[in-house]
Amino acid sequence: MIIPKIIIVKTVKGQRYVDFIAKEINLAGYRCGITDIKNLKEYLNKNKCSSEETIIYSRTAHPNYTYKVLKNLEKQGYKIINSPEVIRLTSDKYQSCIFARENGISCIDTLKISKKEASSFIKSKANKWEKIVLKPVTSQGQGQYAFMFDENNLSKIDEKICAIPAKELIVQKYLDYSRLSRVIVIGFKAIKEAVFYDEPESNWKCSVCLNPEIKLFKSPPKELLEFAEDVSRKFKAEICFVDIFTTDKKYVLNEINTACSLIIHERISRYNISKDIAGYLIKKIREDST
Repeated sequence: MIIPKIIIVKTVKGQRYVDFIAKEINLAGYRCGITDIKNLKEYLNKNKCSSEETIIYSRTAHPNYTYKVLKNLEKQGYKIINSPEVIRLTSDKYQSCIFARENGISCIDTLKISKKEASSFIKSKANKWEKIVLKPVTSQGQGQYAFMFDENNLSKIDEKICAIPAKELIVQKYLDYSRLSRVIVIGFKAIKEAVFYDEPESNWKCSVCLNPEIKLFKSPPKELLEFAEDVSRKFKAEICFVDIFTTDKKYVLNEINTACSLIIHERISRYNISKDIAGYLIKKIREDST
């Protein structure tokens, strides 16, 4: 029986990009296993994976269930990338903002409120903040449940709040920005060949995740790459995707993610990001075996 050295934990719909990474691991001469978070423990036992020789790379994230499963395995001695603490922090957008601000990272002013409080709170802030963004604490629906309110559209506020499938929401003062960039960071090093951006046009929203219209940032400034690397180091995120607003004064962190598909990004950049991810995981295996 050949025991896998690297186990990738996928989301329900995340098989395709995981296959990209697994192929690169196999081509390098290492065996890779794939499972989901609910079946992870059973998979490890069935394949006789020892905690001393196995790396678990999680491409699924949630501050509660996923964190608890991975934290329990970490206590058993398994090496997990990214760590359970990183996964919990980065998948909770409110706590991410608080952490960023406490650690000197420029971030949007963010508050957390209950769904019941949202309508009256936003109405009370409409005059002071001009534009207000409301969204769930954990990302859902690729921005489907992110809404912006101002004095002109408060009549629909209750209807939109009701549509958000969450009990807790975050409120942010709208940031006037010209570009949203995504920087891929692996081993705390930004990949300059794989930086992407989107710009707001008729809509206030931008997306650098599952957006087929993202553009390649061919000559990203050094300051942007360094900003992303600083974020990854402070969050202790070994493999992450840092989304950054460009304003007329400075860079501002939007969010840091650890579990996104990068198929579109590879196609547009023609850069093999999955090979770099695989290479980093193999490097960690080799370090642990010496």
